[in-house]
Amino acid sequence: MLIGKNPLKEQPDWFKKNIEIIPLSNTVEVDDKNIKYFIWGDQSLPKVVLLHGFNAHSYWWSHIAPFFTEKYCVIALDFSGMGESDHREEYSQEIYSKEIKAVLEDAKCEKPICLAHSMGGAIAMYSTSIFPDLFSKIILLDAVVILPPEKAEMMKSRRPKARMEIASDSIEAAVSRFRLMPPQPCQQEYVLEHIAKTSYKETELGWILKSDPKISNTYKYNDLHDAFTKLDCTLDYVYGQASQLVTQEVLEYMTYVGNLNESQIHSLPGAMHHLFLDMPLEFIDLVFNSNCNKFNLDALNAVSYTHLTLQTNREV
Repeated sequence: MLIGKNPLKEQPDWFKKNIEIIPLSNTVEVDDKNIKYFIWGDQSLPKVVLLHGFNAHSYWWSHIAPFFTEKYCVIALDFSGMGESDHREEYSQEIYSKEIKAVLEDAKCEKPICLAHSMGGAIAMYSTSIFPDLFSKIILLDAVVILPPEKAEMMKSRRPKARMEIASDSIEAAVSRFRLMPPQPCQQEYVLEHIAKTSYKETELGWILKSDPKISNTYKYNDLHDAFTKLDCTLDYVYGQASQLVTQEVLEYMTYVGNLNESQIHSLPGAMHHLFLDMPLEFIDLVFNSNCNKFNLDALNAVSYTHLTLQTNREV
């Protein structure tokens, strides 16, 4: 440990190196709106697509995306209403699925592996119901794609209102207000600060979140039981062991309905809902080295990754 420094705030070398890598950026039009997407790595390599969650954006992945690029090209899009993409009057799983398909076609990406967090997991699942050959494999990340009937009814009755838009005088003030949803602490404060800085834009009113406040009360979602049970591609499920959303009841219900076996389910001890922000290196290690390595990430240079992990552990 570095004496006199908070290990949760001090940026380790691996993190600094990864966020300094600037991905390529492209835009594709979907239903009259521009959708921004980013590419890390050699585009001739097999593809991985990363789908963010509610009120997030592509740069939530920027601290870990470079870990994939030795063997994979990484693509991450900003769903409309979030990140650098245009806003709409209303939002739905259907339009988000069209955005995924358009991005993959524009990037000449056929049947990638999909890592999908939270709301992105539900969108990935829905997209397979209308575009069955979209992915070769889906890895859901703490995504609640179906709920027990009584919980589903309860959620319908709690439909949120549009978020109040709050402007800050400076980016520093805006970052200080930033909170994860659902509310949780983040073990790595340097990760949280990084994504917070990339989540705001400067306007005449001041610094406001890039995400559209209307998403909360206009987003149309579908029952995904059929999509979950009729999935054509392979599936793995990764969740934070301390997740506020994936409770034991929810996990058991999804396991039963989806007929998932133990080899498909992986927990990250100590992590909450935002597991790749909470424990980024542990998350990468889990995806690389668990049964998720049907992902073929074991083909990565194990020596260099081990060195990177050890080096980081020395610093923090």
